[in-house]
Amino acid sequence: MAPHRVLSVAALLVLLGSLTRASAQSCTGLCLQQVTCPAGGTTSISGTVYAPNGTDPLPNVTVYIPNATVDPLPAGVSCTPGGQTFSGSPLVGTTTAVNGTFTITNVPFGTNIPLVIQTGKWRRQVVVPNTIACGNTTFSTRMPKNQTEGDIPKIAISTGAADAVECVLLKVGIDQSEFTNPDGNGRINFYQADGAPGAQYTTSTSTTPAADALLNTTAALANYDVVMLPCEGTANYYEPKAQLSNLISYANSGGRIYTSHWSLEWLYNNAAFNTVVNWSPGQSDPSPDPGIATINTSFAGGQTLAQWLPFVNGLAGPDEVSIANLRKDFNGVVAPTRSWLALNDITAGNPVMQFTFDTPVGLTTGQCGRVLFNEYHVEDEAGDVSSMPFPTECSTTDTTTAQEKLLEYSLFDLTSTGSPAVIAPSPADLGSQPVGFPTAPLTLTWTNESVFNAAVSTVSATGDFSATASPACSSVASGASCNISVVFTPTVLGPRTGILSVGSAGQTLTSNLTGIGTADLSISSPTLNFGNTDLNSPFTQSLALTNLAPGPIPLGPLVTTGDFSAVAACGNSIAALSTCALNITFTPTATGPRTGTLAVVPSIAPFTGTGATLSGNGVDFTISVAPTSGSIIAGDSLHISATTTPIAGFASNLTLSCTTNAAGSTCTPVTPFYNGAGVTTTSILITTTSQYTVIGYTSGTSRGILALLALGSTLLLFLKRRTTAPLTRSGLILLILATASLSTTGCSGKLPDQNNPYTAPGSYTYTVSATDGILTHSATYTLNVTKK
Repeated sequence: MAPHRVLSVAALLVLLGSLTRASAQSCTGLCLQQVTCPAGGTTSISGTVYAPNGTDPLPNVTVYIPNATVDPLPAGVSCTPGGQTFSGSPLVGTTTAVNGTFTITNVPFGTNIPLVIQTGKWRRQVVVPNTIACGNTTFSTRMPKNQTEGDIPKIAISTGAADAVECVLLKVGIDQSEFTNPDGNGRINFYQADGAPGAQYTTSTSTTPAADALLNTTAALANYDVVMLPCEGTANYYEPKAQLSNLISYANSGGRIYTSHWSLEWLYNNAAFNTVVNWSPGQSDPSPDPGIATINTSFAGGQTLAQWLPFVNGLAGPDEVSIANLRKDFNGVVAPTRSWLALNDITAGNPVMQFTFDTPVGLTTGQCGRVLFNEYHVEDEAGDVSSMPFPTECSTTDTTTAQEKLLEYSLFDLTSTGSPAVIAPSPADLGSQPVGFPTAPLTLTWTNESVFNAAVSTVSATGDFSATASPACSSVASGASCNISVVFTPTVLGPRTGILSVGSAGQTLTSNLTGIGTADLSISSPTLNFGNTDLNSPFTQSLALTNLAPGPIPLGPLVTTGDFSAVAACGNSIAALSTCALNITFTPTATGPRTGTLAVVPSIAPFTGTGATLSGNGVDFTISVAPTSGSIIAGDSLHISATTTPIAGFASNLTLSCTTNAAGSTCTPVTPFYNGAGVTTTSILITTTSQYTVIGYTSGTSRGILALLALGSTLLLFLKRRTTAPLTRSGLILLILATASLSTTGCSGKLPDQNNPYTAPGSYTYTVSATDGILTHSATYTLNVTKK
């Protein structure tokens, strides 16, 4: 052994020669045993902290090395609104992770290094036999089972005929010797509820007092760190006013209160406490029972609970736990009351099954008390436990149910000062943002609420979110904060979710992130109707395209379907926050309703496009004449009918006209306008012109016949002059004169004048046309002209 000891001492001397001690001027005690290690190394202690039972790991426990004598904890209720203090001049320390593990760096090296584990008034002082300089020493421990091992909060239990929570404390690992009546030395004291008393602690010299002895005076309550008021098994909504008032004073002084099930009587009719939730006692019990409850992971405590339960086999599913013996006595919590569990029962509105609130109620600073209420029995193993002697009411098995695990966690959480770090806001909403463009960073604050310096070791975000920690997060002093920046860049439209995770000292805090991806482009109208449009005639209208994003968006070709085409006035890119005209043209290729679409698609993903539904109606008309042909003597006139018929709702005004290839002839619509009022018939007047201006004049042969007729009439008149009646003689004289005049061409004796132009005999075409200025349709009439 001697040679080995000499070698060890020599090696230690060499090591000490390479180490640099802290300055003696500011360093005393164990500080002198801290060393600076080469190559960035450190002297460390790592291990796990467990509950008194030695099996369940405990999160958020402070582990530190004191550099002075550790002071006794103050007795009775106390208020420390600034957070828990740790005596003994802590030299270095940390907090345990969710699985109870810890690592303390830069610890003193040597033998018999003191170590303190503490959360609230749970505290144990142990000694690490030896630490390795510039190496790691493994050391695990647990909370005290009894007062000889360390400090245990003083707890008063008003036992009831239901929900024997004292049995859970046994399973947590507290020695049975610590359960006594108030006149005993145990840290867990029994009282019996007045309505339906539960278990009692009986000895030959002591009996369990009624709960009145606890609740009638503030002095009695002030002796305890925690007061537990589990369900009595009967409903009594009206407790004595003095006791209600005393309970509020106790909580406001820093007391911690546990209540469950029908013990809502201590909250429901108690001013201030009756405002923390929307009380409505006596509702139908939730179903099914047992049921599955979801843990609220939107805050640090809930996240830790959900992450811790798998280590103690307490989860029924992701963030879920099984609970039984349920009630529903309120409809939701009132902020800032914290919901911990919600039953998965949509029919009942997913009722909250457990909540906590800080006291004094209504304050934003200076709160140091806490109250917990749950709507289920935790411990119901033996049924009615009225006045049973402790611990006969408790099951002999050490197996703990999920509900008992909840109480175990809640017990340590209720007596602690909270998480060693918090992140806010949680959850965090980054609002609406156009797809593909990042938001401005949202700043979240990570606060170190432990008594030691801490560092953010990991930062990550899921979904469409990214996160970075500021350089200050590499070392955050006790009580100080650093910033975590979160950016939201939506990849698709609609609600988006993610989770921010910030890790430090083995603990990971999360904040639920939300945002909404919105369209990059908007269009002035999702529909565009071109109305009635002439067949094969282009008609152009415009829509306004707006870029809602903070950057330019490249545009691909506009895509249309149907009888539509489009072009963007801004070309192949639209500037940030600008508006561009989209010119859409409708050219109907058939009559009747015509439909199509317009799609505005960015040329680069993931920018979102937009579009519109297009519609129009192709219209037309026809024109016809009746009859379609006929005959006429030059110089005469006639009427024909022209009928215009609308197609597919044509309703425009038309102008009617008529043309012909016949000289000396005209064709004129009697009504030259069509007002679009359905099928309409219009008369067309056709005129012709004779060759000569003398009506009925034809040629020389006819004039000879007329002359002979005149001569004959004269001879007849001379021969019969005596026998002819006067009237007959007068008629013959007129005939002679008329014939003589028709057989001459005037005074000069020449032929009659000709019309110029005149309508010569032949076949001619008359074209009747109708137009609305765009469409023109025609019909023809054929006329055969003759002369007399």
